[in-house]
Amino acid sequence: WRSISCFRLLASLPYMSIVGQIVPWNFPFLMAAWKLAPVLASGCCTVLKPSKTTSLSVLYFADLIKDVLPPGVFNVITGAGSKAGQYMLDHKGFCKLAFTGSTEVGLSVAKAAAEKLIPATLELGGKSANIFFADCNLEQAYDGAQLGILFNQGQVCCAGSRIFVQEDIYDEFVAELAKRFNKVKIGLPWKEDTQLGATIYKAQLDKVLSYVELAKEEGATIACGGEQATDGALKNGIFMKPTLITNATNDMRVAREEIFGPVAVVIKFKTEEEVIKMANDSDYGLGGAVWTQDINRAFRVASSIETGRVWVNTYNQIPEGSPFGGYKQSGIGRETHKVILEHYTQMKNILINLSGQPSGFYSQK
Repeated sequence: WRSISCFRLLASLPYMSIVGQIVPWNFPFLMAAWKLAPVLASGCCTVLKPSKTTSLSVLYFADLIKDVLPPGVFNVITGAGSKAGQYMLDHKGFCKLAFTGSTEVGLSVAKAAAEKLIPATLELGGKSANIFFADCNLEQAYDGAQLGILFNQGQVCCAGSRIFVQEDIYDEFVAELAKRFNKVKIGLPWKEDTQLGATIYKAQLDKVLSYVELAKEEGATIACGGEQATDGALKNGIFMKPTLITNATNDMRVAREEIFGPVAVVIKFKTEEEVIKMANDSDYGLGGAVWTQDINRAFRVASSIETGRVWVNTYNQIPEGSPFGGYKQSGIGRETHKVILEHYTQMKNILINLSGQPSGFYSQK
């Protein structure tokens, strides 16, 4: 898996067998496994590039399996996306591209694939709707709202970053959720009692903080958090306090753009029809959830939301074998399900004449 020889192997392997794959920094080890599985199942080989900020996880993954796979099947290169990543997009030896990451970069991957007339699967950004109806189990709902946006410090593409709350329970819900956000244990990642760790790097923290300021400029209110955590051992780190933005509307930038941090906007709604319309009024469609004790309502809303995955009375549960992928700007294709093999294979038709006789169309008599 050494990068020095990765692209040399492209010239020696059969055509239509090599896939170029790029994975992000937020789940590097997991994403590498997700990407490798269909490669092996379909009999392909891959050159995979991790994010420059989390390369060690993928290199360790490659080291774990180096004696399991034949040489040349799984190859890892490292480097900046603007250099190593672009080299992959420009290379003519790939038969398919696969990418997980931002929508902005995903568009570049799609363009590179289109210019070569090769397929691409893309798992991109999100601004998922986490919808709470008045009849929901509140204790279950508070837990689900936190899991939806605080899991992995909110650095999750399918994070429930738009929290829609029915007006009958809005005030109670926001007050209690803010109280619980303030009690979340922010700490060092190796501490057993830590519930929320650090953001990936300072530039990302600065981006998250800039969205808090933007929310204020747009007329929203910061119900809790909204600033960097600097107490005790955290003072030299890059920790963001869990943040709820209230008095928000669905047309605000903080409700439309992916923040990628432990920050959620809370939006009030009246009716089922209204919240479906607002949930779908987004460029993204990756995840989402419905919280209600009415199973008919759950099915109606879940079926109506334009998104690749909808949880009911839970969030961020990702069982093996369930398809994962998005609508609209959230990408193309579904991973972690057998349907992904359709993107790593091509259908061929072979027709055999077993009669021993000519077709008869041009037969001479």
